[in-house]
Amino acid sequence: MNVDMKARAKWARDIGKQAEDAVLTQFLTRGYDLLDRNYSVHRCGELDLILCKNMCIYVVEVKSRREDDSFGGARDAVTRQKLSRMIRATRIFLLNPEWEGYDVRFIAGCVTHRPDGMIINIEILPI
Repeated sequence: MNVDMKARAKWARDIGKQAEDAVLTQFLTRGYDLLDRNYSVHRCGELDLILCKNMCIYVVEVKSRREDDSFGGARDAVTRQKLSRMIRATRIFLLNPEWEGYDVRFIAGCVTHRPDGMIINIEILPI
């Protein structure tokens, strides 16, 4: 991997973390509790944010896209395949008897940013 590709990959990771932080802040300021972040399940993938409020667990997939992205916005990035993996990983998370009786909701945290990385919009949408 050349230096330019490494720099781009690092920039993308940094933007992704910034987007996750921004979405997490939206939830925390509204009284949600963070249960886990970047919860990883082998062969199912990763759950970006798992939050809880009022006997409901919210599984949040954060997607970030540039405002000039020609492939669609962040909202379009949560595919059926991604949702299927999220459901499988969530089932593993819910094996803990502590969560028995809780409802579960799947949410997309859609972040739009400028080419320089500055966030210009955050949408919280049900999946």
